[in-house]
Amino acid sequence: MSETPSNTLAETLKRYDIALSPGKIRRLETYALELWQWNTKLNLTRHNDWDKFVTRDLIDSIHLAACLQKGESLLDVGTGGGVPGVLLTILRPDLRVDLCDSTGKKTVALGAILDAVGLKNNLWHAKAEELLRVRRYHTLVIRAVSKMDRLLTMFAPCWQAFDRLLMIKGPSWIEERKVSRHLGLLTNMALRKIDEYTIPGDEHSSVILQVCQKNRYEEIRQREEDLAAGKPIAPIPEILAVDNKVRRPAAQRAPRTKGRPAARRGDAPPAAGRGPKGGTRRRTPDEENKKHGKGWVHPDTPFTRPKTDPKTIVRGKSAAPAKKRSAAGGSPANKRKDEQ
Repeated sequence: MSETPSNTLAETLKRYDIALSPGKIRRLETYALELWQWNTKLNLTRHNDWDKFVTRDLIDSIHLAACLQKGESLLDVGTGGGVPGVLLTILRPDLRVDLCDSTGKKTVALGAILDAVGLKNNLWHAKAEELLRVRRYHTLVIRAVSKMDRLLTMFAPCWQAFDRLLMIKGPSWIEERKVSRHLGLLTNMALRKIDEYTIPGDEHSSVILQVCQKNRYEEIRQREEDLAAGKPIAPIPEILAVDNKVRRPAAQRAPRTKGRPAARRGDAPPAAGRGPKGGTRRRTPDEENKKHGKGWVHPDTPFTRPKTDPKTIVRGKSAAPAKKRSAAGGSPANKRKDEQ
């Protein structure tokens, strides 16, 4: 491989023997130039030349696209500058790709980039685990977001909203798998390496890991056979039905007893202070939650539905009527109508 850096995307693709249609090359070039322009204001990417863009970002996306069925719905978790979600949209127009990021400045920048490229992806300013309370996808795609144990912990309560995780990892994935097993995070999960490839100019290989629930492994394996046969995936509804009446686990509910109720797990001892008749009183659930800090919830704390979906959308259609914000920001008078 020549040491001279490439001057154009077409030249770089030819150097690495990657064949794409002229239309896709134009869109990829527009995307990369817009991304690098925004990168002077925000930290969106470290791959700021054509060789790094192709060998790091595009090759990862090409291998990931080969693992996806026709018509599959995806959520790009922590999309940042749009890799791999935007690249998958350009490479595979048949996919339905949503993008989400918890950093507002990045979603505003990415919204402007999508407008420049002419793409109409849904873009969400929200944490993925909150978005999954009201949205449904076939697959979550993750690249350079966090370590495996943290990701498995983050999405443990959300498996009703998606079927599998696809993670792009480097050589450290073996150690991350070891940590996840030690913590018991893979007990009911099926982890499988579905692709392995070498990045040009890098002695280490990259892998694509698939994680799904063990009781759904045969269903996911059947998808791989359908993918090889060229069969499209069955569509699913985008909106996830949410039941506001959530019952607490039995361990958190007070047992039914005759006479005086038994003490419940989480009940606090009587606090100092005068009650309505001059005696002591118990702390309220709000007082207990404040005392114990974040992560501790009193059993009597009422459940409230999260306000995620209606107010965090940047581009696209929300699950409920909501006020939409322009991808480029600005005052209400200067906001342009979102593309549907």
